[in-house]
Amino acid sequence: MSASHQPTDTHLRQQRKKKRNKLRARIAAAPAAGRAVLEAKVQRTYSPFHKPEAKRAQQTET
Repeated sequence: MSASHQPTDTHLRQQRKKKRNKLRARIAAAPAAGRAVLEAKVQRTYSPFHKPEAKRAQQTET
């Protein structure tokens, strides 16, 4: 399976990557007390259930 290479899809993937990296940078810079809140946000936003890799793995198992 190949990813879509439409300009809009490419742009959206780039924006998601930028947002993920920004959140990861905030987690790295945050004090230990505030880090748990940010990590929970990342887990909620980028949960494995919603990732294409997880969907692909589920489809191959069935």
